[in-house]
Amino acid sequence: MKRWAVFCLALLAFLAPVKFGTPVVLSTGLVPPQTIWEWLFFSWPNQLLPLFGCGALLWLVLDSRRAPVRVDGLFILPGLFLVTQLAALPTSICLATTTETVLHFAMCVGVFYVAAWYVRDRSAVAWIFGGLTVATVVIVIFAMEQHFGGLTATREYAAAYGENLPPDLRHRLTSNRVFSTLVYPNALAGFLVVAFAPVLIWIWSCRLRNWLKWGTLFLTGGLMVFALALTGSRGGFIAFAAMVITGLVAASRRAWLTLTAVAMIAGVFWVAQQAGLIRHGLASASARGDYWRGAVAIVSDHPWFGTGPGTFGSIYPKYKTAASEEAQLVHNNFLQMWSDSGVAAAVVFALLWLVAIWDGFKLARRSGGDVAGIAILAALTGWVVHGFLDFDLYVPGVAIPAFLLLGALQGLKTAPAARTRRQPKLALGTLCLAIGVVSVSLAGRSLLADFQNAPAGLESARRAMKLNPANPQYASIAGDWALRQGKASEAIDFYRVAVGNDPYRAAFHWRLARALWLVGDRPVEAIEQLKMATDLNPTKAQYRMELRTLEENIRQPEPGLLKSPQIEQER
Repeated sequence: MKRWAVFCLALLAFLAPVKFGTPVVLSTGLVPPQTIWEWLFFSWPNQLLPLFGCGALLWLVLDSRRAPVRVDGLFILPGLFLVTQLAALPTSICLATTTETVLHFAMCVGVFYVAAWYVRDRSAVAWIFGGLTVATVVIVIFAMEQHFGGLTATREYAAAYGENLPPDLRHRLTSNRVFSTLVYPNALAGFLVVAFAPVLIWIWSCRLRNWLKWGTLFLTGGLMVFALALTGSRGGFIAFAAMVITGLVAASRRAWLTLTAVAMIAGVFWVAQQAGLIRHGLASASARGDYWRGAVAIVSDHPWFGTGPGTFGSIYPKYKTAASEEAQLVHNNFLQMWSDSGVAAAVVFALLWLVAIWDGFKLARRSGGDVAGIAILAALTGWVVHGFLDFDLYVPGVAIPAFLLLGALQGLKTAPAARTRRQPKLALGTLCLAIGVVSVSLAGRSLLADFQNAPAGLESARRAMKLNPANPQYASIAGDWALRQGKASEAIDFYRVAVGNDPYRAAFHWRLARALWLVGDRPVEAIEQLKMATDLNPTKAQYRMELRTLEENIRQPEPGLLKSPQIEQER
């Protein structure tokens, strides 16, 4: 049974970065793959992951022959982290987004515990590292294809057939920076940082001739560094440097090795910058500064339980101080944890990774240097550093490999023990079964709603709303279709549902205001809703301009003075 568990974890290590590269807060409402071709080459719905996680949880509980695991701080903290997320759920400002996010966190924590129980020796670790290696090969191939003409060809296709492309793919075609199978370039950089050391250690452990082994190491490492450069991610290079330095310090006390590595990384960074691969630093840093200031302001208003896991994008426009994009995530895992889930969640989350790095150092130093422990320590250090600059925690393709390695760290810490036959406890099994049923129900209904919404149209949006009534996106989509068909009164009802499910989303108030104005007999309420949209997103010039126009129409009514603009895709 252990071999099957390890095989499934290795398969997940491969599938997560290749097929689940969309952030959890953007997954709801996206059109899932419809054909075999799309299932092969596009992202899969994130709702599939909780189904996998529930199966793993039941497997873990029902396996009466599993060996005991070491119970210490690192073992307890992931479960405590999940408890803090559940505690923040009742105060969420958007229950649908929070539910999707908590299910994602539950999946990550479940992966940790399964790995902690079953990844207990070098053989099991080799399977996990092998899964990451195969995924990395696929991802690097896609990145190279994008760089050498793939992005240009895709943009040309999008210009001709843009309506038929998945929304997540259209979102990525905004620059020449490669993103491979993940949501955007910085997420690819985060994955490469996490995978780099495990991949090289796996190649090193293979039984190959020396010349072939060293050639494969240099080729693979060079291609991964080149792909990292193609992402144009400065944060990725910072995390990569921290990862390499940590690995060298853990593996050797020779200072010259560390200094040489730092010099090589600096050289690669300089060459990439001179070649024009990295030229987005100032704009990106300015935008991040605005996101972080907004998150700090949210923390000051909602310090204890936050606004709900994953809800930063709903409330952030209210705190924007510049005309930057309306970000859905903070680009800082630790700061978002505080703004979304409160102070307790932020403390537990930070403590989790501090303990992980400390335990990783101890494991790496054990018996003169454990190469698997060194690789895990380096990967987790890079993950933590990159987490201060991006939102890897909310991208399953990066978060699941990180929690998988975290579980492997816990498993390797545990001294080998003889298997003891135990009967699974009825109470624990019943609790896990109940959790599984709830998770499968929530994820399954959300997934079915996405499939129902796939055929664009009012009726499909209605069906999606019935399956997932708490999701404001479906209500907003239904309102947009009703408005296009001239059914303004019906659109008003849909937009009211969207506003009720996500009251801090300025775009929903704006849509409701437009529908109210088009009806013609509710101008005062339309102005109130537009004022609400302006208050929730004060830097949006369009809202202020339309508010002035509406108020002028009230003072000097003239038929047809206000022209309804085309519906914008503001989510």
